[in-house]
Amino acid sequence: MLEQTVSLLHEFFSAGLGSIMGRLFAFFFCVVLLAGCAEDPPIFNEVKHPHEILKAAEVNQYLKIVHHLPEQRLPRLPTLFAPLPEWDLDRELSVKGLVREELKSNESRWFGETTLARLETHRELKRLLKQENMSIEQFLGLAETINMAAARAHFEELDDLRSITRNGQHEINELMKREEVFSSLPEPEQYEIIRRAAWVTRVNRAHAMLRVPRENASLVLKHYDTLKPYLLDEVLHNPLVNIVDSVKHFGLPFEETPSVGFDADLRWSPNDPQAVVGHATEKQIAAFETSAR
Repeated sequence: MLEQTVSLLHEFFSAGLGSIMGRLFAFFFCVVLLAGCAEDPPIFNEVKHPHEILKAAEVNQYLKIVHHLPEQRLPRLPTLFAPLPEWDLDRELSVKGLVREELKSNESRWFGETTLARLETHRELKRLLKQENMSIEQFLGLAETINMAAARAHFEELDDLRSITRNGQHEINELMKREEVFSSLPEPEQYEIIRRAAWVTRVNRAHAMLRVPRENASLVLKHYDTLKPYLLDEVLHNPLVNIVDSVKHFGLPFEETPSVGFDADLRWSPNDPQAVVGHATEKQIAAFETSAR
């Protein structure tokens, strides 16, 4: 467009329109053309992500929106974390294929088409977002960031999360070596594989919370009482409590059989190479008691 304007201007002067009136006409003609060259300014539509620093102003904006929703209730949002694996015993995929399927299902579905379509029909939410000059995607990103920060706030120290990702990745790698068709395995082995596959869920949750800045958790804790009614149920408690591997953390339990007799008759020695001796930490015992309530 700019080249065309320059060319037209040259033609005006070449045609003898070099007079003052001709020059003025050419000038205004060019101004009109150049105004048409300017593209519409881009719409600023940045979406917040859980690994980015959360600002107090953003928390206040979120509260302003949700506080004015009907009955002050959030619209139905997707779950923050995927559930534990539940495989039918007749699945014809290999163990490796099922693990890959589980890894994919643990990817974020926060901005799925179903969620976006559902929120598009929420008239009151759309009205409030328009007042705040915010898109549905921006609102979802802010909701996800705040909820993930609330989940991260359950961990003062990150050693447990790092340990879970480290140990869990080893378990996942071992399962990924299994090429056998799942349905062909003996049932006890199937259940054992499903138990071990839960590490996919643990690693996914631990990794997601490790990426959350400490500042975000502190900010959410500061406003926790105000935010609590607008948080997802799954972040109101430690997201890892209900998916602890009891065998891994508390040791293998034993069961009395009729042939055992009385407890007083049991004999064992810590020097016995077949004996497995271990203990649970106070933190593990407290977490177990909390989950059992």
